[in-house]
Amino acid sequence: MYKYILRIMALTAILLILPSCTKEVPKELLNQKPQTQQQNQQPNNQQNQMPDDSIHRNLKQGQDQSTDTQGDTKAEEMMKAADDAETKYQKSKSDGDKKTYIDKQLSAANYLMFEANLSPKKKYKPALQRYNKVLEIDPKNAEAMENKKQIEDIYQSMGMPIPN
Repeated sequence: MYKYILRIMALTAILLILPSCTKEVPKELLNQKPQTQQQNQQPNNQQNQMPDDSIHRNLKQGQDQSTDTQGDTKAEEMMKAADDAETKYQKSKSDGDKKTYIDKQLSAANYLMFEANLSPKKKYKPALQRYNKVLEIDPKNAEAMENKKQIEDIYQSMGMPIPN
């Protein structure tokens, strides 16, 4: 009797766990037909190309897009607002403009780092640059120091030099 109950419990557990182990396939890949042997015999330059789907788009090599925020309009808007605040502060040097400048730079950097729908290549370098600008004006800004350190740790963990 116990063996029967254990088998039913094991089968139930497997049936509950199995559906959660599936991986979602991008829509672009679902509609592709399987390659025939003739299609596999493409010239070398075509065989080495990555597919143009959501998984591979950000992995293409040879394209330096480290400060390119194209594709995320909010990131572009926030960076423009931060740049405008910087220009205004550079002209006036007033305390009010300084506070606005710091706030806009932090907002843009935090958005890039935590919320932007961009690849890491496109968001960490500009975020780091903005944290550095804040620290030039306010060297004791804890938020900028903490987030700058986090980005630097990311670069170090990947064995990459920290950008200026």
